[in-house]
Amino acid sequence: MIFSLVLAALLITVNAFYVAAEFATVAARVAQIRKLAHDGNKLAKALLKVIEHPRELDQYIATCQIGITFASLVNGACTQATLGPSVAAFLVEHFHVDEAIAISASVFLILTVLTLTQILFGELLPKAVALQFSSRIALFMYWPLTISARVFKPFIWILNGSGTALLSLLGVPASSHKHIHSLDEIELLLAESKDGGLLEHGEHERLHHAIELSQETAKQIMTPRTKLTALNIDASIDDYYNLAMDNPFTRVLVYGDTIDDVRGIVNVKDIVFARVNGKAEDGIAPLVKPLPIVPGNLSMERLMKELKNSRSHAALVMDEHGGTLGLVTVGDILGELMEETEIDEFKREIKFEILEDERVCLSGAYKIKRALKFLGDIPETDADTINGLVIETLGRVPERGEILELQDVSLEVEEVEHNAVTSVIVTKKIKGNE
Repeated sequence: MIFSLVLAALLITVNAFYVAAEFATVAARVAQIRKLAHDGNKLAKALLKVIEHPRELDQYIATCQIGITFASLVNGACTQATLGPSVAAFLVEHFHVDEAIAISASVFLILTVLTLTQILFGELLPKAVALQFSSRIALFMYWPLTISARVFKPFIWILNGSGTALLSLLGVPASSHKHIHSLDEIELLLAESKDGGLLEHGEHERLHHAIELSQETAKQIMTPRTKLTALNIDASIDDYYNLAMDNPFTRVLVYGDTIDDVRGIVNVKDIVFARVNGKAEDGIAPLVKPLPIVPGNLSMERLMKELKNSRSHAALVMDEHGGTLGLVTVGDILGELMEETEIDEFKREIKFEILEDERVCLSGAYKIKRALKFLGDIPETDADTINGLVIETLGRVPERGEILELQDVSLEVEEVEHNAVTSVIVTKKIKGNE
């Protein structure tokens, strides 16, 4: 009896070992393991080769699953064989039941108790511990699992091969275990890290903005053509110089017949040098540097690659008809990451400002997805900016001073320029009042 109980406990422990190893390996933080490997940790270097290669990780997980199955089956068979007769005899002696019924009852009782014990101590407990200390346990389990993988190698080959063949017959592509996360999962991981104190609020915001930025396009972050300051290529150096002195720009856009015929961009420094060195008579054309042209729907990844390949700080955004939509700069990209810092030389408006009476002044170009913290619940909209929201909701360009009532706030149109709302004042509604 004692030997049977000790054997059952031992096999449950073996089951728990493989469960912990499986969950710890899958949940281990690759970045943390990589850092330990970079710092010279030999176990981390060995484990990194496993978790970064899907085929190796598949065999690793298969080893755990075979170990779990083996321990469960052996435990059930041995416990039933060794304890079954004793339990049946106990039932016959003390409860005077028929021997056949006693044997069936003993099987049911042993199976129930063993299953509950297995689930609690062999599954749930090791899983919880493994998820809590995943990297540490994954490192600890490396050598035992490596040895187990060698012992179970024939079984792994047979089972993996059979599984792949069955999937092929069913027309289902075989997949491998990989440490990958969707953007939504990454967002959740960042939120958990912030709630757990591993990320400061500012760090979390910047990472959150980086994820948002990866899903945006050139058109969504560009400076629209209505806000571009540019001069005709036939204008004199003095005209360009005066424009540069009146504005805090380091570059000026140059166009031909119309703004849809952009020739390039010129550096203010070159304008000053040309004027000082007496080269004003040559005009602006020799100083103009070409701009890469990108479509409005270009993804952020491809946009940054294009800027890097062309060694340019800006790119012209054009529509499908060849018209100028706007200009996107490195400053626009950085501005999306550093929400509260206005760093783009082509944009001078303040994005948002908290007023003394706790009202908020928002730029018309401020992104709705970031303004929700000020606006609360808003109607469903296709607009990307505050300006778009106001015009879409009203169905027209508003007048200065007009008020738009939303569910949680009131929006007062503060400024309107060139048929666009450039700023609004947000006033929170007092609960219970309209």
